[in-house]
Amino acid sequence: MKRFKELSIRIKSFIDDESNGDFNDLILETHSFQKSNCQLINNYANQYCQYPKKWQEVAPIPTEAFKNIEKIISFPEEHISKTFLTSGTTKTTRGKHHFMDTSIYEKSILTSWQNLKLPDLPVISLSQSPTINSESSLIHMLGVLEAKFLIGSSGEIDSMKINSFLQNSRRPFILAGTALAFLHLIKDPLGIKLKLPQGSWVMETGGYKGTNTKITKKDFYSMISNNFHLPMERIINEYSMTELSSQFYSKGVDSTHKSPHWLKTRIVKPGTKIEVEDGEKGVLSIYDLANLGSSISIMTGDIAIKRKSNFELVGRNENLEPRGCSRATEEILSSHN
Repeated sequence: MKRFKELSIRIKSFIDDESNGDFNDLILETHSFQKSNCQLINNYANQYCQYPKKWQEVAPIPTEAFKNIEKIISFPEEHISKTFLTSGTTKTTRGKHHFMDTSIYEKSILTSWQNLKLPDLPVISLSQSPTINSESSLIHMLGVLEAKFLIGSSGEIDSMKINSFLQNSRRPFILAGTALAFLHLIKDPLGIKLKLPQGSWVMETGGYKGTNTKITKKDFYSMISNNFHLPMERIINEYSMTELSSQFYSKGVDSTHKSPHWLKTRIVKPGTKIEVEDGEKGVLSIYDLANLGSSISIMTGDIAIKRKSNFELVGRNENLEPRGCSRATEEILSSHN
């Protein structure tokens, strides 16, 4: 516990100011600590790279490992205070991300927003509130951003009530939600086109790839732009997952996903440790210092194109199951058709 608290203080300091540490050193120290306290991480790392000398050599744990019966935690199990669950079906096991506390996670959310110069505006969310759905990491993130939530306990998206609320809003804000929530709102025959207050933004959190919905990002953003009367450059994509404690953001159709200094990526050729060349596609692996309590290295099931130090998201590997809030939203929408 003492070592956990020491690393927590150092990581928080580094999140506050990049000059307060070295990313490579902190990743290696945290990885060594996690190996010593989690048998699953230790076993996997020893097969992959037992003694990494730089952060790029640290073994990224596949997201599927979070469904393992053995918990991926670097602290005593009795100190778990919060657990976020991945969404799933009755036929699948839900992944679990456990926290001793969410202080680093919440610092990461707020500091990312400031460092990446995202809009300093109220957030209005097309989702349930954290008091209704405490298992969702996305909803928790929006709660940290002090969002106002428009979906009630039933989970049903009531287009007319949402439209009425938005029509009566006069000051600019950020309208946030999953891609499927926006598609439902736009396509609902009872819905109407809304002109958001000047200076407003839309933030979509992805989620239609890997589901029954097929649409290109350009077409999706055109629909949002036309329906809400705002330029596509004012549409933000937030990319993260239950197994992470930090987020990536992009603006508009063609921009790459950017991250704060405590979050880095490698895009590797499938089934190898070899990073692709700039402009090439590969599997996205993520190194998140805010993941002190679990694994600081994650191998996703997503395909991305390397764009220098950033990446362009292509989408979910179609051979994998739909995941995250996309699955939950799709199930809610299907139940009300």
